[in-house]
Amino acid sequence: MDQGIAALLGATVGVLGTISTSAITGWSSRQQVRTQARVDHAHWRRQVRREAYSAFLTPSHGAHDALRRAARALIGDTNIEEADHQLQVAQEKMGLVQATWAVLAVEGPETVEQAANKVKTALHSMHTTLLAWRDSVGASDLNVKYVERHAVEVTKVSERISAFATAARAALDEAAFPTDTNSP
Repeated sequence: MDQGIAALLGATVGVLGTISTSAITGWSSRQQVRTQARVDHAHWRRQVRREAYSAFLTPSHGAHDALRRAARALIGDTNIEEADHQLQVAQEKMGLVQATWAVLAVEGPETVEQAANKVKTALHSMHTTLLAWRDSVGASDLNVKYVERHAVEVTKVSERISAFATAARAALDEAAFPTDTNSP
């Protein structure tokens, strides 16, 4: 083999090696950037959801507590003024529950939104029962019915809030490890 041809062949192999290395490095860099972007987006999404879940839980607990205080005001020595005050506080908190539920409906996932909707519905039911109880004060046979219904609703709301928190934690844990949609 002639030295000129050997030199040309060597240079060609060198150029092809350089081009191949450059192509592989460029592809690898693009993959790394895509992966990092996916991880950053998942982190951002998880943070937004965490804030939305917390924003829902706070007024939910507040409404639940106010409704329980309203019931205590209706038991025994009835204090209608205190009951009305607590029912008003609960109504305001339930307005916040409704507003934060709307954010959950957008942020998702659906399992968390459905759990939140059950909390919202249970709080509304509890509020309605207490309004009826307050309006029936003095009719002792009705008070027993409302006390029993309220006791069931207190438990139901507590269970629904707990189920929401469980669903929210599961969604956040799932969001912490994004799946690679580009992998085969």
